[in-house]
Amino acid sequence: MRIVSYNILDGGEGRADPVAEVIEAQRPDVVCLAEADNTDVLARIAKRLDMDSIQAWGEKHSVALLSRWPISESVNHAAIRGKPRDLLEATIRDASGVEWPIGVVHFKGGAFEADEAVRDTEVAILLEVFSGHRTAGRPHLLAGDFNANSPLQAIDPSQCSRRTAEAWLANGNSIPRRVIQRLLDAGYVDALAGVCEGTLTTQNPGQRVDYIFTYGIPAARIVQARVEQNRLAKYASDHFPVVIEIQ
Repeated sequence: MRIVSYNILDGGEGRADPVAEVIEAQRPDVVCLAEADNTDVLARIAKRLDMDSIQAWGEKHSVALLSRWPISESVNHAAIRGKPRDLLEATIRDASGVEWPIGVVHFKGGAFEADEAVRDTEVAILLEVFSGHRTAGRPHLLAGDFNANSPLQAIDPSQCSRRTAEAWLANGNSIPRRVIQRLLDAGYVDALAGVCEGTLTTQNPGQRVDYIFTYGIPAARIVQARVEQNRLAKYASDHFPVVIEIQ
């Protein structure tokens, strides 16, 4: 199973074909999209990939899940709870009949301490929503734009956006990293932990804020993890997509 997570920037409006081409080149089975705001663009991408799709609106944007396998159920938790800003829980059933719960998220942006404090509340709800899966020992995935930084990631502020560089100075030459640590403490595995490339922005990729977390899946089964930084991806969105393959 190959999974792509991709923030396509403001619905991908005017960029449907480049975005779809970037995704299609990854040969995905499942695609998790952030800022999938334009229904027409989403439908065009889903048709090109020949995938089932579900869209879930949040506070300002929407997230979406596309799958070449049936989506058996879904819940838009952002609409129910108000936080996180975007949180879709969906279950797909693969060709062998195995069900895979997947969370597609988009957390608040910004690298200031106040931004991380908001994400603290968002990740708490995310962990609560998926607590039943953890208690049952059920393998599942969390993917999307977490807008948060890993405690394991080296960050060069000179390679980041101007706003992030300002936050670095305001935070005392550091960037808060609690949110990702909370997911790791809960037993989630950052499938891209060994990847050095950043995903944001495509012009200044100094940070990786896009993640795919696995739970209950042996590390040996993750046979590929990478950031797609080809020339087209550099211009299709302000984020690069991330890709993992589970054997």
